[in-house]
Amino acid sequence: EEGRSARWGAMVVGVTMVVVYVICSSCMLVVNKASLQALPFSYTVTMLQTGASALLLLLARSLGAVSFPNPTVRVMRDWSGILVVWVVPILLNMNAVSRVTVETMMMFRSVTVVAVALGDTLLLGSKQGAREISACILISLGGIIYAWNDLHFDLVGYTWGLLYSVSMIVNSIYVKSAFEKQKHISVWEKTFLNNALGTPIVIAIALWREDMAEVVSQSRGLTVWGAAAVLASCFMGLGISMSGVACRSVLSATSFDVLGNCTKYLTLAISALMGSTNSTASILGIVVALGGCGLYSPAGAKVCNTLFG
Repeated sequence: EEGRSARWGAMVVGVTMVVVYVICSSCMLVVNKASLQALPFSYTVTMLQTGASALLLLLARSLGAVSFPNPTVRVMRDWSGILVVWVVPILLNMNAVSRVTVETMMMFRSVTVVAVALGDTLLLGSKQGAREISACILISLGGIIYAWNDLHFDLVGYTWGLLYSVSMIVNSIYVKSAFEKQKHISVWEKTFLNNALGTPIVIAIALWREDMAEVVSQSRGLTVWGAAAVLASCFMGLGISMSGVACRSVLSATSFDVLGNCTKYLTLAISALMGSTNSTASILGIVVALGGCGLYSPAGAKVCNTLFG
Protein backbone atom coordinates (compact mmCIF):
# COMPACT_ATOMS: atom_id res chain seq x y z
CA GLU A 1 0.00 0.00 0.00
CA GLU A 2 2.79 2.42 0.89
CA GLY A 3 4.63 1.52 -2.33
CA ARG A 4 1.49 2.20 -4.37
CA SER A 5 0.98 5.58 -2.66
CA ALA A 6 4.60 6.50 -3.33
CA ARG A 7 4.24 5.60 -7.01
CA TRP A 8 1.06 7.63 -7.32
CA GLY A 9 2.72 10.54 -5.56
CA ALA A 10 5.71 10.39 -7.91
CA MET A 11 3.35 10.20 -10.90
CA VAL A 12 1.40 13.27 -9.77
CA VAL A 13 4.61 15.23 -9.25
CA GLY A 14 5.93 14.13 -12.65
CA VAL A 15 2.74 15.12 -14.47
CA THR A 16 2.68 18.45 -12.63
CA MET A 17 6.26 19.21 -13.66
CA VAL A 18 5.49 18.36 -17.30
CA VAL A 19 2.43 20.66 -17.22
CA VAL A 20 4.45 23.50 -15.66
CA TYR A 21 7.20 23.01 -18.24
CA VAL A 22 4.68 22.98 -21.10
CA ILE A 23 3.14 26.26 -19.89
CA CYS A 24 6.47 28.00 -19.28
CA SER A 25 8.10 26.70 -22.44
CA SER A 26 5.10 27.80 -24.50
CA CYS A 27 5.27 31.36 -23.19
CA MET A 28 8.96 31.99 -22.47
CA LEU A 29 10.04 33.27 -25.90
CA VAL A 30 7.17 35.74 -26.08
CA VAL A 31 7.66 36.89 -22.48
CA ASN A 32 11.41 37.36 -23.03
CA LYS A 33 10.71 39.37 -26.20
CA ALA A 34 8.32 41.62 -24.26
CA SER A 35 10.71 42.07 -21.34
CA LEU A 36 13.58 43.00 -23.68
CA GLN A 37 11.39 45.53 -25.46
CA ALA A 38 10.67 47.10 -22.07
CA LEU A 39 14.25 46.84 -20.76
CA PRO A 40 16.63 46.31 -23.72
CA PHE A 41 19.54 44.86 -21.76
CA SER A 42 19.70 41.09 -22.28
CA TYR A 43 22.33 40.35 -19.62
CA THR A 44 20.58 42.46 -16.99
CA VAL A 45 17.23 40.76 -17.64
CA THR A 46 18.91 37.36 -17.45
CA MET A 47 20.58 38.40 -14.17
CA LEU A 48 17.19 39.39 -12.74
CA GLN A 49 15.71 36.04 -13.80
CA THR A 50 18.43 33.83 -12.33
CA GLY A 51 18.82 35.96 -9.20
CA ALA A 52 15.08 36.03 -8.55
CA SER A 53 14.88 32.25 -9.02
CA ALA A 54 17.64 31.64 -6.46
CA LEU A 55 16.07 34.05 -3.96
CA LEU A 56 12.60 32.55 -4.38
CA LEU A 57 13.99 29.09 -3.71
CA LEU A 58 15.76 30.33 -0.57
CA LEU A 59 12.49 31.93 0.56
CA ALA A 60 10.60 28.69 -0.07
CA ARG A 61 13.22 26.78 1.94
CA SER A 62 13.01 29.24 4.83
CA LEU A 63 9.23 28.73 4.90
CA GLY A 64 9.68 24.97 4.97
CA ALA A 65 8.08 24.43 1.55
CA VAL A 66 11.19 22.81 0.04
CA SER A 67 14.43 21.37 1.35
CA PHE A 68 17.97 21.36 -0.04
CA PRO A 69 21.44 21.80 1.50
CA ASN A 70 23.80 24.71 1.01
CA PRO A 71 26.32 23.90 -1.74
CA THR A 72 29.75 22.71 -0.65
CA VAL A 73 32.97 23.49 -2.51
CA ARG A 74 33.04 19.95 -3.87
CA VAL A 75 29.46 20.15 -5.15
CA MET A 76 30.14 23.51 -6.81
CA ARG A 77 33.24 22.09 -8.48
CA ASP A 78 31.37 19.02 -9.72
CA TRP A 79 28.53 21.23 -10.98
CA SER A 80 30.75 23.59 -13.01
CA GLY A 81 30.28 21.74 -16.31
CA ILE A 82 26.48 21.70 -15.99
CA LEU A 83 26.55 25.36 -15.00
CA VAL A 84 28.42 26.38 -18.15
CA VAL A 85 26.15 24.50 -20.57
CA TRP A 86 23.09 25.83 -18.68
CA VAL A 87 24.10 29.51 -18.64
CA VAL A 88 25.50 29.78 -22.18
CA PRO A 89 22.22 28.97 -24.06
CA ILE A 90 20.31 31.43 -21.88
CA LEU A 91 22.74 34.24 -22.70
CA LEU A 92 22.84 33.37 -26.41
CA ASN A 93 19.04 33.16 -26.57
CA MET A 94 18.61 36.57 -24.96
CA ASN A 95 21.07 38.14 -27.39
CA ALA A 96 19.44 36.50 -30.39
CA VAL A 97 15.83 37.25 -29.45
CA SER A 98 16.68 40.94 -29.07
CA ARG A 99 17.61 41.06 -32.79
CA VAL A 100 15.42 38.51 -34.60
CA THR A 101 11.75 37.56 -34.59
CA VAL A 102 10.19 34.96 -32.34
CA GLU A 103 9.46 32.92 -35.48
CA THR A 104 13.14 32.89 -36.43
CA MET A 105 14.14 31.83 -32.91
CA MET A 106 11.68 28.96 -33.09
CA MET A 107 13.39 27.84 -36.29
CA PHE A 108 16.79 27.87 -34.59
CA ARG A 109 15.27 25.92 -31.68
CA SER A 110 13.54 23.30 -33.81
CA VAL A 111 16.53 22.44 -36.01
CA THR A 112 18.37 21.06 -32.98
CA VAL A 113 16.21 17.97 -32.56
CA VAL A 114 17.86 15.87 -35.29
CA ALA A 115 21.36 16.52 -33.92
CA VAL A 116 20.17 15.85 -30.36
CA ALA A 117 18.60 12.55 -31.47
CA LEU A 118 21.85 11.48 -33.16
CA GLY A 119 23.92 12.50 -30.13
CA ASP A 120 21.48 10.77 -27.81
CA THR A 121 21.91 7.56 -29.80
CA LEU A 122 25.66 7.67 -30.36
CA LEU A 123 26.79 9.09 -27.01
CA LEU A 124 24.10 8.11 -24.49
CA GLY A 125 22.99 4.82 -25.98
CA SER A 126 19.32 5.71 -26.43
CA LYS A 127 17.50 3.75 -29.08
CA GLN A 128 16.20 5.93 -31.92
CA GLY A 129 14.44 4.00 -34.68
CA ALA A 130 13.34 5.18 -38.11
CA ARG A 131 10.09 6.54 -36.62
CA GLU A 132 11.85 8.70 -34.06
CA ILE A 133 14.43 10.05 -36.51
CA SER A 134 11.69 10.77 -39.09
CA ALA A 135 9.70 12.61 -36.42
CA CYS A 136 12.71 14.77 -35.52
CA ILE A 137 13.29 15.59 -39.19
CA LEU A 138 9.63 16.63 -39.57
CA ILE A 139 9.85 18.91 -36.52
CA SER A 140 12.97 20.62 -37.89
CA LEU A 141 11.42 20.90 -41.37
CA GLY A 142 8.25 22.37 -39.88
CA GLY A 143 10.29 25.02 -38.07
CA ILE A 144 12.05 26.04 -41.28
CA ILE A 145 8.76 26.21 -43.25
CA TYR A 146 7.07 28.15 -40.44
CA ALA A 147 9.77 30.81 -40.25
CA TRP A 148 10.51 31.01 -43.99
CA ASN A 149 8.18 33.93 -44.78
CA ASP A 150 9.17 35.75 -41.60
CA LEU A 151 12.93 35.53 -42.00
CA HIS A 152 14.47 39.01 -41.80
CA PHE A 153 18.16 38.44 -42.20
CA ASP A 154 20.31 40.04 -39.54
CA LEU A 155 23.90 38.81 -39.62
CA VAL A 156 24.52 39.44 -35.92
CA GLY A 157 21.14 38.04 -34.89
CA TYR A 158 21.60 34.93 -37.04
CA THR A 159 25.07 34.40 -35.64
CA TRP A 160 23.67 34.48 -32.10
CA GLY A 161 20.83 32.16 -33.21
CA LEU A 162 23.21 29.64 -34.77
CA LEU A 163 25.40 29.66 -31.67
CA TYR A 164 22.23 29.18 -29.59
CA SER A 165 21.31 26.10 -31.65
CA VAL A 166 24.76 24.58 -31.17
CA SER A 167 24.70 25.35 -27.44
CA MET A 168 21.29 23.68 -27.05
CA ILE A 169 22.58 20.52 -28.72
CA VAL A 170 25.53 20.38 -26.31
CA ASN A 171 23.23 21.30 -23.41
CA SER A 172 20.74 18.51 -24.11
CA ILE A 173 23.36 15.77 -24.39
CA TYR A 174 25.72 16.91 -21.63
CA VAL A 175 23.07 17.70 -19.00
CA LYS A 176 21.29 14.37 -19.48
CA SER A 177 24.62 12.54 -19.15
CA ALA A 178 25.53 14.51 -16.02
CA PHE A 179 22.07 14.08 -14.43
CA GLU A 180 22.40 10.32 -14.79
CA LYS A 181 25.46 10.57 -12.54
CA GLN A 182 23.79 13.00 -10.09
CA LYS A 183 20.58 11.13 -9.24
CA HIS A 184 21.19 11.64 -5.53
CA ILE A 185 20.69 15.41 -5.90
CA SER A 186 17.08 16.62 -5.67
CA VAL A 187 15.29 18.74 -8.26
CA TRP A 188 15.25 21.68 -5.85
CA GLU A 189 18.98 21.49 -5.23
CA LYS A 190 19.78 21.20 -8.94
CA THR A 191 17.57 24.20 -9.72
CA PHE A 192 19.14 26.22 -6.91
CA LEU A 193 22.67 25.33 -8.02
CA ASN A 194 21.98 26.42 -11.58
CA ASN A 195 20.52 29.78 -10.60
CA ALA A 196 22.62 30.62 -7.54
CA LEU A 197 25.93 29.74 -9.19
CA GLY A 198 24.92 31.18 -12.53
CA THR A 199 23.88 34.60 -11.20
CA PRO A 200 27.42 35.87 -10.32
CA ILE A 201 28.58 34.91 -13.82
CA VAL A 202 25.74 36.83 -15.45
CA ILE A 203 26.30 39.82 -13.14
CA ALA A 204 29.96 39.97 -14.19
CA ILE A 205 29.03 39.83 -17.89
CA ALA A 206 26.32 42.49 -17.42
CA LEU A 207 28.77 44.85 -15.68
CA TRP A 208 31.28 44.26 -18.47
CA ARG A 209 28.98 44.55 -21.50
CA GLU A 210 26.19 46.90 -20.45
CA ASP A 211 26.06 50.53 -19.31
CA MET A 212 24.76 50.29 -15.74
CA ALA A 213 23.90 53.99 -15.61
CA GLU A 214 21.66 53.52 -18.64
CA VAL A 215 20.21 50.34 -17.15
CA VAL A 216 19.25 52.20 -13.97
CA SER A 217 17.86 55.14 -15.96
CA GLN A 218 15.65 52.96 -18.15
CA SER A 219 14.60 50.82 -15.19
CA ARG A 220 13.24 53.93 -13.47
CA GLY A 221 11.29 54.80 -16.60
CA LEU A 222 9.60 51.42 -16.98
CA THR A 223 5.88 51.51 -17.59
CA VAL A 224 3.56 49.33 -15.51
CA TRP A 225 3.27 46.89 -18.42
CA GLY A 226 7.01 46.90 -18.96
CA ALA A 227 7.70 46.14 -15.30
CA ALA A 228 5.03 43.43 -15.39
CA ALA A 229 6.74 41.81 -18.39
CA VAL A 230 10.13 41.76 -16.63
CA LEU A 231 8.56 40.44 -13.42
CA ALA A 232 6.66 37.76 -15.35
CA SER A 233 9.90 36.67 -17.03
CA CYS A 234 11.46 36.18 -13.57
CA PHE A 235 8.68 33.89 -12.35
CA MET A 236 8.59 32.15 -15.72
CA GLY A 237 12.35 31.66 -15.47
CA LEU A 238 11.98 29.85 -12.15
CA GLY A 239 9.13 27.73 -13.48
CA ILE A 240 10.95 26.60 -16.61
CA SER A 241 14.19 26.04 -14.68
CA MET A 242 12.59 23.87 -12.00
CA SER A 243 10.25 21.93 -14.28
CA GLY A 244 12.97 21.53 -16.90
CA VAL A 245 15.29 19.93 -14.36
CA ALA A 246 12.51 17.58 -13.26
CA CYS A 247 11.63 16.57 -16.84
CA ARG A 248 15.27 16.03 -17.81
CA SER A 249 15.63 13.61 -14.92
CA VAL A 250 12.99 11.24 -16.31
CA LEU A 251 13.05 11.84 -20.09
CA SER A 252 15.74 11.05 -22.64
CA ALA A 253 17.63 13.97 -24.17
CA THR A 254 15.66 13.59 -27.41
CA SER A 255 12.27 13.30 -25.68
CA PHE A 256 12.96 16.44 -23.66
CA ASP A 257 14.00 18.37 -26.78
CA VAL A 258 10.91 17.20 -28.66
CA LEU A 259 8.70 18.19 -25.72
CA GLY A 260 10.16 21.70 -25.69
CA ASN A 261 9.49 22.15 -29.41
CA CYS A 262 6.03 20.60 -29.37
CA THR A 263 4.71 22.92 -26.69
CA LYS A 264 5.62 25.99 -28.75
CA TYR A 265 4.00 24.72 -31.95
CA LEU A 266 0.89 23.62 -30.07
CA THR A 267 0.57 27.17 -28.72
CA LEU A 268 0.92 28.55 -32.25
CA ALA A 269 -1.74 26.14 -33.52
CA ILE A 270 -4.19 27.24 -30.82
CA SER A 271 -3.39 30.88 -31.60
CA ALA A 272 -4.05 30.25 -35.31
CA LEU A 273 -7.40 28.61 -34.54
CA MET A 274 -8.34 31.65 -32.44
CA GLY A 275 -7.86 33.92 -35.43
CA SER A 276 -4.27 35.13 -35.35
CA THR A 277 -2.87 36.17 -38.73
CA ASN A 278 -0.72 33.47 -40.35
CA SER A 279 0.41 32.86 -43.91
CA THR A 280 -0.40 29.57 -45.62
CA ALA A 281 3.29 28.58 -45.36
CA SER A 282 3.32 29.33 -41.63
CA ILE A 283 0.24 27.19 -41.02
CA LEU A 284 1.80 24.41 -43.10
CA GLY A 285 4.95 24.61 -40.98
CA ILE A 286 2.91 24.31 -37.77
CA VAL A 287 1.05 21.28 -39.16
CA VAL A 288 4.29 19.59 -40.27
CA ALA A 289 5.99 20.21 -36.91
CA LEU A 290 3.00 18.96 -34.93
CA GLY A 291 2.84 15.96 -37.25
CA GLY A 292 6.42 15.20 -36.25
CA CYS A 293 5.50 15.56 -32.58
CA GLY A 294 2.59 13.18 -33.04
CA LEU A 295 4.78 10.68 -34.87
CA TYR A 296 7.31 10.73 -32.02
CA SER A 297 4.63 10.21 -29.34
CA PRO A 298 3.39 6.82 -28.04
CA ALA A 299 0.23 7.35 -30.09
CA GLY A 300 2.39 7.71 -33.19
CA ALA A 301 4.15 4.47 -32.31
CA LYS A 302 0.82 2.63 -32.08
CA VAL A 303 -0.29 3.98 -35.47
CA CYS A 304 2.99 2.91 -37.08
CA ASN A 305 2.77 -0.55 -35.52
CA THR A 306 -0.80 -0.91 -36.81
CA LEU A 307 0.09 0.22 -40.32
CA PHE A 308 3.48 -1.38 -40.76
CA GLY A 309 3.48 -4.16 -38.19
